[in-house]
This record gives sequence, structure tokens and C-alpha cells, in this order.
Amino acid sequence: MKNIKDVELFVFDLDGTVYIGDEEIDGSFEAINQLRKMGKRICFFTNNSSRMHTDYIARLNHLGLRTYSDEIYTSGQVTCEYILDNYRSSRVYLLGNDRLRKEFELYGIELVEDYPDVCVLGFDTSLSYDRLYEFCKHLNKGVPYIATHPDFFCPAPECPMPDVGSFIEMIRLTVGRTPDVIMGKPHKTAGERLARKYNLPAKKIAMVGDRLYTDVAFGKNCGFVSTLVLSGETTEEMLPKSKIKPDYVFSKVKDIIPALIGE
Repeated sequence: MKNIKDVELFVFDLDGTVYIGDEEIDGSFEAINQLRKMGKRICFFTNNSSRMHTDYIARLNHLGLRTYSDEIYTSGQVTCEYILDNYRSSRVYLLGNDRLRKEFELYGIELVEDYPDVCVLGFDTSLSYDRLYEFCKHLNKGVPYIATHPDFFCPAPECPMPDVGSFIEMIRLTVGRTPDVIMGKPHKTAGERLARKYNLPAKKIAMVGDRLYTDVAFGKNCGFVSTLVLSGETTEEMLPKSKIKPDYVFSKVKDIIPALIGE
């Protein structure tokens, strides 16, 4: 079994793990600051590609947790880096809102409407039917197809919002294609980039989150120390029924600290 005491980098999911909505989950900020004092590195990694990494820095700072630019990583950033490594100088048709488009532009990626070399499906909260249809037409011609993440829905106050995974299914039923590669949790591409970004072996990295099928599965797939917290989506009753078994289970993020210092 992997040992959480060997971990040098703690990768945290955000909503349901560190906070819920605009409210800190009890003791999570203090625990993260304690990890920093213990010499541990911190990364907040989210599948949500509807916001820029700078939006998350501002949000966490506003909520009261001091956060630095090298501590945020999003599926949008992973996608940009993957494109630069594998499709450099390519023209990209992006289904994404203004924030995701700005992230791509920040990386120097050329966004086009016609004759793209690559199509990217992001969490487009400003989606229009015309652009969705154009996306399908490009895919039908065989253009390479990337998705930022596979989540079927995004938590929202009144009811869940349809997310990228829902559109993956709709596009599959429409033109018979699924993404050639998916960037976010639980897929390995993001894990490989995380290990490279922080220059650490997998066993020195812990993935901490509240979802079994994304956060914990991501940790398992990447060889990280998979750590489940029961402060969000997953309940204690769901654990025995799941085939995905975390290395560690805690009630909340703050409970990681006693495990590290042996209490």
C-alpha cells in the first residue's frame, strides 16, 4: 500500500473537497496552510474548463486561502500544453466560452472558425447551436478531436449543469465519433503532465478529491496516492458498492494532517 507520509505534492480537487459553493469546508484552508508549513507542495487541479486558471487564483484568494500561480492547474491548461506539444502551429476550432478562449490565446494558440487542424470540446457555458453544428461538421470530415474533460455534469444550485461528458455523448450519437484524447481526470494525460510539471515520481503525489470516478480513479490510473474525502459527492455508503477503492479515506481535508504526523 502507498504511504501518504511519503507524499511531497498534494493535488486537491476544489468543489466538494476544499469548498462547497462560496463556503470553505470546515478546516480545509488551515490544513492546506499546515501542509505548506510541513514543506509539502500544493496544487489545485480542476476539470472545469469554463474558467481561466487566474479565475481560480482570484476565487481562492477571495475566499481567504492565499494561492499562487504555480498552485493551479486546469483541464484547459492541460489541453493547451498538449496541443503545443502535439499540434504546434495548428489552427484550432474551440467550443468554449470567452474565458477558455482567452486561456488558449494566452498560450499563443490560433483559434479559427474555418478549416481547423484540431477541434477541442470544452465546457462551453455560452454554447450556440450553430457553433455546435459547425463542430460536428468538422468532426465528420475527420479533424482530430480533443475534449478537455469527461464530466457529465457540473454541480449547480438548482440542478446540475450539462457538462462536457454530456456533449461527448450527443456528438457520438450525431456523427459517430468520440474524442481521440480526453485531458482531465480520470485520464492519464493530465497525471503525466502533473508529474512532469512538478518533477516528481507518481508515488510522491497524492490526489485528494470527493468523487470516486474522477478524483480517486485519476489517482489510481496515474499511480498516485488516491485519497477520498467524504465532504462532497461520495458518501460512506457508496464506498462498498464501488469497484474503485481509494488508498485512503478521510472525512475532510483537515483529517489528513493527523495521518501525516501520526496522531
